[in-house]
Amino acid sequence: MDFSHISSYLSSDSRSGWREKLLEASFRGVPFKVEEESAGTGRRVETHEYPNRDKPYTEDLGKVTFRPSITAYVVGDDCFDQRDRLIEALNKPGPGTLVHPTYGELKVCVDGEVRVSTSKSEGRIVRFDLKFVEAGELSYPTSGAATAQTLMSSCSALDDCISDSFSGFSIDGVADFVQNDVIGNASIMLGYVSDAMKVVDSAVSDAARLLQGDISV
Repeated sequence: MDFSHISSYLSSDSRSGWREKLLEASFRGVPFKVEEESAGTGRRVETHEYPNRDKPYTEDLGKVTFRPSITAYVVGDDCFDQRDRLIEALNKPGPGTLVHPTYGELKVCVDGEVRVSTSKSEGRIVRFDLKFVEAGELSYPTSGAATAQTLMSSCSALDDCISDSFSGFSIDGVADFVQNDVIGNASIMLGYVSDAMKVVDSAVSDAARLLQGDISV
């Protein structure tokens, strides 16, 4: 099998155009060299498997958060000064601008610990294992009257159901002790319903305030 066409692509002349497209890497304005880089992409999914079913259901939950990883280094007689400047930039809180050699400018946060290393066999060079995560933006879903309207509609339907169910119910002519027992049981049942509705109403109110950002967890 002839692989000569592949060799031609890997030759230094053919790669010059590719190299020219690479950007000078930096984080928060502090430059560094890139030995290699990688990043994951795809979709977040949750696969649901049910008893006595041969087929699962896979739910799509949105795009995977972009997490670029870079094996970086600084080199030169001033490599330790360069190291300190890059460490200072990496230790600053909050998101910063990463100029990625192939993806361009990205708003990212430093993702956990950064490994910094030197070696006696490599003079004038400091290596970094960098991990970043897409910063994104803080946003809340908006709440509206839909939840309250649903609750009111359910309460109305429950009231209609109770009215229909007890429309023909009567305790006229029944002994007093039986009437008292029925009324007592009905009062207890209505108390349970009332307490349950208070819990639901409180939960709905708290959820609405949480969605609006009025309370924190």
